[in-house]
Amino acid sequence: MKGEVRLYQDSDYLLVNEILQEAFGVSKKEFHDNQFQELVITVDQFVCGYLLLTKVLNPILDRYYYLVDYVCINSKYRGLGLGEQLIEEACKICSDNQAMYMQLTCRRSRLAAHKLYEKCGFVMRDSDIFRKELL
Repeated sequence: MKGEVRLYQDSDYLLVNEILQEAFGVSKKEFHDNQFQELVITVDQFVCGYLLLTKVLNPILDRYYYLVDYVCINSKYRGLGLGEQLIEEACKICSDNQAMYMQLTCRRSRLAAHKLYEKCGFVMRDSDIFRKELL
């Protein structure tokens, strides 16, 4: 299924909160900060997925990397390739911003998420952190 990935808008708040509650049991707070980029994926203009990117400066190397958080898809839309599309757009944003890598953490019990991340090029490290090298 083909979705449309775009930046989060304030009007997405309620649907994103439903997705976050279902997936992680958390509610979103409103914030506006250029350190963060929020993405949603829609199908027929219905918000069915969310991803948060956090830009982090490594002050030693004077280079940026991104943390990927809260990758989640509405349960009615899982298994349709939407998570992969969301992550691909996040990868493009990070590459366009010349980030060194993207990094995320994932509970060991989320095996479907592990498969998705590996399919998208992330590699599990000894620390249980997935990383996709960009340069």
